[in-house]
Amino acid sequence: LGGRPVLCRSLARSVGQRLGPSRVAMAPATEEEALAVLPPMPVVGGPNQGGQINNSDLNEWVEDVDEVSAQIKGIIDGSITDFDTFDAQFEIKQRAKQIRQEELLARRNKFFLYGVDGKGEGERYKWWCKRCFVEYRIDLPQNSCTRCKQSDKMMAQEARREELLGKLGDYKKTRASHQWRKDKWLRWKKSQKLLGKSRNINYKAWEYWEPDTESEDEGDPIVPRDNPEFMAMEMDMKERHKKAADKAKTAEKCRQRGNECMKSGDFVGAIEHYDEGLEYKRDNKALWTNKALAELKIFRWHDTVASCNKVIEYTEIFEDGFKKSADPCFKAFTRRAAALRALHRWEEAAEDLEDALRLFPKDREARDLLEKTKAALAESKTVEDLEKAEAAPAEEEVEEVVREGPVRIEIEEESSDEEAPEGGAAAEGATSKHAGSALRSLSRKDYKALLKGLGKDESERVKFCARRGGKNDSIKKEDSRKLDMRQIEEVMDPSKLDELIKDAERAGMLWKKRQGQVVPLRSDVKYLSSTTDKDEDDEAASFLRTVVPRVLGVLHVLSSSSDHHCALTAPAVRHVWPLITNNDWRHAVLELLFEWSQRSISAKSMAEFAGRYPDPHLRTLVEIVSSDSKENMLPPGFEERAKQASDRRGGDGGGMDGLDSVFDDMLAGLSKSSAAELAVSALGNICLAGQGLPVFKEQLATFRDELVTALSKQLKPMNWRLCGRAAGAVCNLLRLGDTFAAAVEEKCTKPLVIALRDEVGEGDESSAAPMMKAMREMGAGMNMPGMPSSADGSAVRLINALVNLLTVRQGCAQQLVDLGLLDIGVSLMDFEKAKTCVAARPGSDETPEELTSRAFTLVARLLTRAPGALSLAREAQLVRLLHAALEGGSKPMRAVSKGGDASAADQEAIERLELCVRIVAVLMTKTPGALDRLTERAPRIEEVSDETALGTSSSSSAAPVCFRDLSKRLLDIAGASRPSGHVDPDEASGPASRLRGNLALLFGALCEAQMGDSVPPSLRELDFSPIVETYIDVMRKERGAVQNNIGVFVTKLAQNPRYKQKVRDANGMESLHQIQLPKVEAQKAEAARKHRMVTNSDARAAEITRLKGLKGMD
Repeated sequence: LGGRPVLCRSLARSVGQRLGPSRVAMAPATEEEALAVLPPMPVVGGPNQGGQINNSDLNEWVEDVDEVSAQIKGIIDGSITDFDTFDAQFEIKQRAKQIRQEELLARRNKFFLYGVDGKGEGERYKWWCKRCFVEYRIDLPQNSCTRCKQSDKMMAQEARREELLGKLGDYKKTRASHQWRKDKWLRWKKSQKLLGKSRNINYKAWEYWEPDTESEDEGDPIVPRDNPEFMAMEMDMKERHKKAADKAKTAEKCRQRGNECMKSGDFVGAIEHYDEGLEYKRDNKALWTNKALAELKIFRWHDTVASCNKVIEYTEIFEDGFKKSADPCFKAFTRRAAALRALHRWEEAAEDLEDALRLFPKDREARDLLEKTKAALAESKTVEDLEKAEAAPAEEEVEEVVREGPVRIEIEEESSDEEAPEGGAAAEGATSKHAGSALRSLSRKDYKALLKGLGKDESERVKFCARRGGKNDSIKKEDSRKLDMRQIEEVMDPSKLDELIKDAERAGMLWKKRQGQVVPLRSDVKYLSSTTDKDEDDEAASFLRTVVPRVLGVLHVLSSSSDHHCALTAPAVRHVWPLITNNDWRHAVLELLFEWSQRSISAKSMAEFAGRYPDPHLRTLVEIVSSDSKENMLPPGFEERAKQASDRRGGDGGGMDGLDSVFDDMLAGLSKSSAAELAVSALGNICLAGQGLPVFKEQLATFRDELVTALSKQLKPMNWRLCGRAAGAVCNLLRLGDTFAAAVEEKCTKPLVIALRDEVGEGDESSAAPMMKAMREMGAGMNMPGMPSSADGSAVRLINALVNLLTVRQGCAQQLVDLGLLDIGVSLMDFEKAKTCVAARPGSDETPEELTSRAFTLVARLLTRAPGALSLAREAQLVRLLHAALEGGSKPMRAVSKGGDASAADQEAIERLELCVRIVAVLMTKTPGALDRLTERAPRIEEVSDETALGTSSSSSAAPVCFRDLSKRLLDIAGASRPSGHVDPDEASGPASRLRGNLALLFGALCEAQMGDSVPPSLRELDFSPIVETYIDVMRKERGAVQNNIGVFVTKLAQNPRYKQKVRDANGMESLHQIQLPKVEAQKAEAARKHRMVTNSDARAAEITRLKGLKGMD
């Protein structure tokens, strides 16, 4: 070949490797040969090539022959002269082939080591795991399942086959027995047509039982008592019914044991109990839905889908739609949707949630999850569009390269000046198990670029979180809501976020190991250290030092971007939270926990995790809140920043410019939240998410006193960084039950009132109010971090906490009144006062409308429980405020009553009106003398004081507002309150219905007062005639307590001679009778039942038996 030894060697190597004699002479590698990396194991049922050549291998061999021939021809004719390039291309192709072979080998290893899902029904397996439903074709180490790591449920193929054959034999016997009885019954029915009727047999009674279905659960049949054959059949059926009832009882006991395990957090044990119950009764929907919930808790997504499939399949087959079993079907759809969301099956999850909402349209959690799922579905379609857009230029580039002909490839070595990844030499060329981290391999520059891209570009976040592959056009069976598990189990390619969560999991495990949170060795086992232990420890330390800050940074960016991306990062909660015990990472972990706690899905994950593992996770947060150390109370780096600013101030030699610079630096240092602020906010949000989790409340109860005491210390007006956050946490703590509410009432009632008084400037000279006022004046108009202007809504949060306290602890109303809370609330009802308070805190997230609205709620709750607590001056102020608030109230009331979708502004106005009417009703019906003062009724005997006689009295007996104007506004609102149709049960407790009920209660009291003696002119002139017909119609359309209030009002109208005829003309008494008759009859029946229990011993015994049955007693 012209003296080209290098080429000859390359060509010989190419020909030897590509066209070796073993390639054609031998069959392709079998699965036994591909498993050379595994210990020698006998393989059962593996595919066999039978010595034939695979077509793909033959085609590849032919392509190699053609390529080598072309290369030889090119060398001979001189078109190939660059032998270095030739060798490089050859090495690249060989490496690609080697990678394909390694991937094939890995897939085959996974196939044999992890088995395939199956029920052990065929013969192509050797071992079967009864717990995981997985078939294995090889002998496993220690005969343990590689998925559940257990060996107690492993069955050999012969044993499984015997078990199935036994079940088949039992089924055949049962089927034959049932068919025999059915045939005998049919023969009996046919024989009756050939025989005459007899006096001894009641043939009509036989027609009460017809075997319409294949099931025998039809109750006890009516059979001829004289026929021994049918008596035997009757005994057999009764025995079968008894066995079925016993199985149902056993299944119920298994369900209860599983529920106990669920409450204690033992989800694996709960699944075992539910499986045991299903062995006795396979059609028990509660067992399937509870099993799905337990599987959902331990992240067995595919098992959850399979369990929910059973419920949906049973309902579709045996019931007409899902309405009959709405509750279990709703649970099945929502839990399957949660599992599908975890598998990134957004379209199928959205369909399941839509089906669930057809059963319960008002379920708020399902509606919220559907909105999030639709957003995720839209994002997945965006990913597809981005992939298509990126794929098109790449294809064009490939075509251009092919047209251009030979391409010269230059391989450039990286410069030694290029920035290396973090971690130093320990991170370079690491061969340990931690070397596969993508984040670790990034340089500092690339990591900063990644953070910047994720923070600013939404498309980068979308691509970072999106999984690829596993796309199915249809994974449901035709005309069925059951999903095909084979297509569901197709694995998508992991996203970069999945790799990030794996890094977080690895970091959490390494950190726990370094903290000593490992299973201890037995006392009779001695640990022998080796020289590699130190290297592994150093490698683990390097991994943690490099990867953990990067994981926390990326997760923080994603969790703060949107609800969807925050939900995708939620699986990392259990890996990141343990890292809070490290001082270097603590603040970054707290920032991430705070972001997670603000979103519903991730906050619930946090509450569930904290309920299962409270120590050290909850304990650490409580300790941060309780400790007043500077590490907790000051933002990170503030002390160092202040010191540097002070040194710079001393070096500058003083001056106002230097002082301003120091002041600006210190305020900038306060812009970051401290550890205590983050911990308080995170705890408050977790309490809100965990209010429905008994395990979480039980675990948090151990820290109750310590936590409540710590929060009460932060309820100080001068503590503008923590006061509002602590009030929000207290507000959510009150939702966790009576024990938490009692602790808050004991320790936080007075601090809450004092903080609110000083916050709104109502405190005296001995309080913090003067200093707060001075600091606000100093910082007025400036939105500076750290100043009182960043109080973050302290007043509103304090009022919310007090309103919740009044709701759950009604007995504390008098204490709050004694502390002056009612006066504070009345003053904040004034919009100008609320506007002044908000203006004093520029940058606050409060609004005057929100502050006034919460003040209305607070005053309404206080007056309802303490109606006589107002002074005359405050009462006059309150009446004037209410009179102004009721102006124009008929317009939003008319918009809401017409039906349809009212605007948010109208709904807000109705809620405000309802509070106003409630307060007016309390004032006029419960507050002593308030109605007399409003109507200016003169007392019969009035003692004239000296000041009055001399004309020196400073007070006036005139009403604060005109009663005629006030009543006219109330009547206008009542006239506009007629609903367009019957009120739905879900709207019966809404603000519009409550407003109608409170108006009826108020008008009933005024109508009754009109019939009294010495009625004031303003009250006598009040005319209810325009609303008589309206409220009779409202009575017909309302329901519940509101209907009762309106019925009382109509009754009082009928008793008043002025309106009696109006009520009769509108058929009010007939409507009232029809509404009240069922209630009166129910009351009479209850009274008769109680009378029988007192006078009749048999009735008393029957009632005791009934009550025992309701309680589930034997």
